[in-house]
Amino acid sequence: MPSPVVTTFVDAALSQLRRLGLMQRPGVPDSMRDNSVPPSRDWIAWKPIPSTASDADLDDLEREAGLTFPPLYRDLLQYVHYVQLTETGIRFERHLPQEWGGRLRETYNQYCRDRIVDVGLLPFGSESLMDAGPVCFDTNHRTETGDCPVVFWDHEWIGTAKEVRPMFSSVAKMFECLTVAASNDLGFISHFDDDDPKLIPQKQKLLAEFLRCDPAGAGGPVRDYWTCWGVTPA
Repeated sequence: MPSPVVTTFVDAALSQLRRLGLMQRPGVPDSMRDNSVPPSRDWIAWKPIPSTASDADLDDLEREAGLTFPPLYRDLLQYVHYVQLTETGIRFERHLPQEWGGRLRETYNQYCRDRIVDVGLLPFGSESLMDAGPVCFDTNHRTETGDCPVVFWDHEWIGTAKEVRPMFSSVAKMFECLTVAASNDLGFISHFDDDDPKLIPQKQKLLAEFLRCDPAGAGGPVRDYWTCWGVTPA
């Protein structure tokens, strides 16, 4: 059975997409179509279905990448197929039947492989706040359970100390933080000049909760990244 930290996040993310009416996308495979919702031109309603990813499939991907998945990521891939999840800082790769393996293989070779996969960084999505580049598992720093930090590779800073930047202290803490984001429909990471100023106290409260989930990462050394978008916890 997948870890509760994974299923809690995925279920919360899918529930949020339903609440916000965001479960429609072009190119939805027949097995994931939600026929209870009429299509709108090319936009088709979708629903999650049990994942068909096998241990052998994941082992093959690990062998090709030369890197081992964190156990919680294997749980994610083997839980359900999805078109998207929450995009709070991370845009997860689409996980569609028959397509997901090839999509991940493309991701491993899409950027500068010699600066990412070949040095122990395993991409699984992209940074969504400033489109910096792929978000990766830093497999160079593993715990006894196989968990590891989550970082992103910034194409604007190749060859500098900012080329690889941290996001979360571990995969487990990433899922815990993102569950907070998926459980609250107010986008609390950012605040712009034309946003309602009355929302700031609520955003500050939610961002503080988000950061508390990861005191060794998002709420600690990585705090500046998460608090530079217009919201600073009181």
